[in-house]
Amino acid sequence: MARKIDYSALLFAAWFISFSIAVQHDSSVQRSFIIDYDNNTFLKDGQPFQYISGSIHYFRLLPDSWDDRLAKMRAAGLNAVQIYVPWNFHMPRPGQHRFTGSADLDLFLALAQKHDLLAIVRAGPYICAEWDFGGLPAWLLQRNASIVMRSSDPQFLAAVDEWMAVLLPIIARRLYSSGGNVIMVQLENEYGSTGQCDLAYIRHLYQLGRRYLGNQTVLFSTDNTLTCVAKERQFYATIDFGVDGTRSLKDTFAPLRALQPKGPLVNSEYYAGWLDHWSSPHVRVGAQLVADGLARMLAYGVNVNIYMFFGGTNFGYWNGANSPPFEPQPTSYDYDAPIAENGDTRYKYQLIRQVIKDATGRQPSPVPRNSSASSFGRVKLQRSASLLGNLDSLIVNRLDGKLPVTMESLGQFQGFALYGTQISEDFKAVAPSLTSSYSLRVEKVRDFVYAFASSSSKPSLGQFLGFISYAESAAVLNFTASDLSSIRNIWLLVENCGHVNSGPDIQGNVKGIIGQVTLNGAPLNGWRSYSLDFDRLAAKLPYAKRLAASEEPQAAQASLYMGRLILDKNNLTDTYANLSTFCKGQLWINGFNLGRYWPCAGPQVTLYVPRAVLREGSNSVAVLELLQAPCLSDSSCRIDFLREPDVGFRSKSVADSAISLRFRGKFAVPSSADQLPSVDDERI
Repeated sequence: MARKIDYSALLFAAWFISFSIAVQHDSSVQRSFIIDYDNNTFLKDGQPFQYISGSIHYFRLLPDSWDDRLAKMRAAGLNAVQIYVPWNFHMPRPGQHRFTGSADLDLFLALAQKHDLLAIVRAGPYICAEWDFGGLPAWLLQRNASIVMRSSDPQFLAAVDEWMAVLLPIIARRLYSSGGNVIMVQLENEYGSTGQCDLAYIRHLYQLGRRYLGNQTVLFSTDNTLTCVAKERQFYATIDFGVDGTRSLKDTFAPLRALQPKGPLVNSEYYAGWLDHWSSPHVRVGAQLVADGLARMLAYGVNVNIYMFFGGTNFGYWNGANSPPFEPQPTSYDYDAPIAENGDTRYKYQLIRQVIKDATGRQPSPVPRNSSASSFGRVKLQRSASLLGNLDSLIVNRLDGKLPVTMESLGQFQGFALYGTQISEDFKAVAPSLTSSYSLRVEKVRDFVYAFASSSSKPSLGQFLGFISYAESAAVLNFTASDLSSIRNIWLLVENCGHVNSGPDIQGNVKGIIGQVTLNGAPLNGWRSYSLDFDRLAAKLPYAKRLAASEEPQAAQASLYMGRLILDKNNLTDTYANLSTFCKGQLWINGFNLGRYWPCAGPQVTLYVPRAVLREGSNSVAVLELLQAPCLSDSSCRIDFLREPDVGFRSKSVADSAISLRFRGKFAVPSSADQLPSVDDERI
């Protein structure tokens, strides 16, 4: 079986830390963390304090790596970590609360305290974070697609109250004043960017914070649009900026000082890197630029959080998307951070460590050694099962109606849904008998459609008609067919590429087929809408219905490919799966969903495979390929497991100007791993 995470040891460590905290809390020293407005500083236990923090998202790495990343953050000289808390990760469905495994918030905070790291918690309910729906649960849209997110809409507030009644008491137990390590809590995030100013909502969140966290806890906001929350003067206002903003710190902080004349200066997100999007070059921010900007801020007395210090991975379907225009983030959230996706320290890390040492005069602890990664060679794959041929194993829910229904209406909050309809006799009667050209038009699609046709009323491989991408200006698919009987049934497999995580399109953020579908202008009615669970089939591939030989010439898209990775017990390390011979889909190893791959678009080509998902002996490898048929010849039916990653060899080194980078183009996909260029990502 896969290498087990020793949760018992981690839980004992958490208990021991909590016990030690309780003993310490009973001592005569009163722990406190407050704002000294007159002297423009924080006071920790009565003494001036400047925090130097780094962002890490515990939900973007597996728990057995938490200790390593936190140790490296402390060894860099940081005295705090900043985290988001994603509501949808902890509450995937109404009434279901997850606080174990990767969602064990209490354990993560305890481990941070073990490493003498304070914690700054950004508790939501909205977090952004390039995370699916900005951390909001998509089941809110199942209740009411018109609910106004991030507002005083009664339905939204009722759900927020329910969630905060669960979350905030957990944070309260970890407050610094109670013996824990949480010094500050943010409610909401960058609210000014919404264009809204619902003060009833903001005041409601403030009251929740005070109710559960007490009157002494520092509640803060992060915003560069200071026309709403900052003017309310309830939350302590902070801003965020990158390298360019450090060149004249007086000017950068001037708008904030006009509203908040006194108190410590805080940059809650100092950008050490930047996010990527599919079909855009990988973004890098120069290491020396980042280090020099940090040095200027520390000398100026700014409290700094470096975003991100460790980025991590969007496993499964957890990536978000910016909009407009709709631009989903890839699986890797490496962020060009000081600590790479697999935990290796980069040259940027070493420079930051030296800057902090020079600024504080403190010798940091030794840096833990970098993780080892291995090349496991080539694994041959075989096309094993079709999705539509295994529909019985995939269906979670079905709704029938005149029109398709949204994924959220089906209870499908991530992943894929299937829509099927039968072409009526009326259409065949009016269809041009001599034409073979057809035009399928969808009123609105979110986000990516894979269209199939079949002569059977049961879902089957049939004919692959093509795809409709979210990048298309119109949701239209033109195709040809010599015989209309071969397309008696239309099947639309729809991929949710990630709920919008920021901007105005976060409202009404539903997925699937929305509205009317027409064929050559004639409405197609009578739709069957299915919610699907691909993880279920990937975990049960040995029991899936095998492909008949006659099916091979038909559509090979939307099929699962299977292989085995054999590992020795002494060689269980991280690795990277190179999927350059595939185009677009998902990868599972031992049933664990490692995320989306899309080398046809780039920039990411390899997927990070953490050692915790591997096991001694045989490891099952399952690939869901959606767009191409790479395995019709044995030579191309493979995955290469490599020692080095490729998250974007077409990289661009930039500073803050990277934020406005927009590019969409075709990426050449190497035909073999040998053609992959070596990538210098400044890892030490």
